[in-house]
Formats: sequence, C-alpha cells, structure tokens
Amino acid sequence: MSELFAANRRVKRGWMNLRVTEVNTETPDTLTFVMVDADDGGRPFDYVAGQYLTFRFDGIVDKPVVRSYTMSSSPLQPDISAFTVKRVEGGLISNWLCDNVQPGTVLRARGPIGKFCFDPGHDRSHLMMVAGGSGVTPFVSIIRQHAPTLGKPGSPKRMSLVVSYRSRADLICWKELEEARAAGVAVHTTLSREDARSEGFLQGRISDGMLKELIRGDYANTTFMTCGPKEIMSLTVAHVKAAGVDDAHMKQESFES
Repeated sequence: MSELFAANRRVKRGWMNLRVTEVNTETPDTLTFVMVDADDGGRPFDYVAGQYLTFRFDGIVDKPVVRSYTMSSSPLQPDISAFTVKRVEGGLISNWLCDNVQPGTVLRARGPIGKFCFDPGHDRSHLMMVAGGSGVTPFVSIIRQHAPTLGKPGSPKRMSLVVSYRSRADLICWKELEEARAAGVAVHTTLSREDARSEGFLQGRISDGMLKELIRGDYANTTFMTCGPKEIMSLTVAHVKAAGVDDAHMKQESFES
C-alpha cells in the first residue's frame, strides 16, 4: 500500500468534537456540512481524498448510532473538512442531519480511515469513477485533490467520471464538477428521469452499453472506482470483470443512511 496511508499522518486520536460552521444547500434534499475543530479551530487531521469520518449520534434513539460519511472536501483545504448528505426516505441519520444540524452544531467523529482512494504507488494512469447520486461525494474529494495536478507525480494522468442523477434538480456538487471539466477531467453526466441531451447531458440510467461507449476499450490502462446505489456498483463491477480487469483495479464503496 502507498506511503499515502502511512501511520505518521497527523490524526487526532479518539472522538473529536467538530463544530459545523456552514450548511450549504446542494439540491433541495442534499446538504454539505463544513466543520472545524470545536476546541482548537482548523482541521485537526490529515487525510487522503476518498477517506471517511465515523460519526457517533447520541440521543436520537435509545442507543448510540454510528454512521460513516466520506468527506467531499479536499485535503488541499487545510482549515476545514466537509461531508455531503442526501436525504433518504426512511434514513434515520441522513434525515436527522438535514433536519437538525445548523451552524454551531457540534458533531462527534473519529478518523479519518478508508482505502477508497487513488493510490499512485499501485493504481493505473487512468482513473475511471462511476457514481450515482450522493455516491459522487468521494469522487468530488478525489477530483478536488488531483485535478490541478493531472499528469504530475502523485496524480493520475487522466481522470474520468460517469455520474447518474435523476434530473437537473438533483445535480449534487455541480459547481465542482463543472470546475473539474474545465481542468481537464472527463465528466459524463446522465439523467435517468429527464431528457436534457440538448444541453449536453446523457439520458437514461448507467448501462453496460453506456460504460462500453465511454470507456472505449481502455481497460488495461485504467483503475475503476464505483460508489452509489447497489445496482450501479454491481453493474460496474460486472462490466469491468467481463472485460478482464482484475480485482486489484476495481474499488467499490457503499453508503449507509
């Protein structure tokens, strides 16, 4: 494993108190929570884009509830960390966060941990990311970190993102994705419930045929990552395995609500 995951990175041990300083609306049902250390200010840890924090919630139900959320901020933002949450029907913690957290709220978290990251010591030169809905958030962090340095040591030579949303009203972190496209990242956005092909969007759910068209046979030079609904992740894994990609170059991450 790459030296990026070495144990000597700056980490605040145990449970941290993180104060929310901003709550930013991404879509009508998705919010981004910006946090700093409640005791000392700033960001109390180092991390690799794609890693997550584990949060503990007391008093919502009888027993403490633990959930993990990938950061959508970038390690290049030294003073803050942020995570993005989409309201989910029946989702205990996602709905509580969207309904109750405001600037000044203190959340308890520990970490960061996780290996759903670009590893320059192992991964191939082309990083292909496939996401659905809020599954785009770890890729927003990865893009924020690596888009400014594409082709340089420590970053991929090429990055591509295929992301599915329901409609234009559901474009999570759209500003960041437009900035990524301007920086040279190939961003392909498809809408499953709206036809906006005249505006440059793809139309329909991510499919085997769509992946084949966008990958264009470049399997041997590519590491694949997927995050989001199980259907999208299962489809992506099956597609790349059928093309001969081994498990070492296929990474997946699931979310809880």
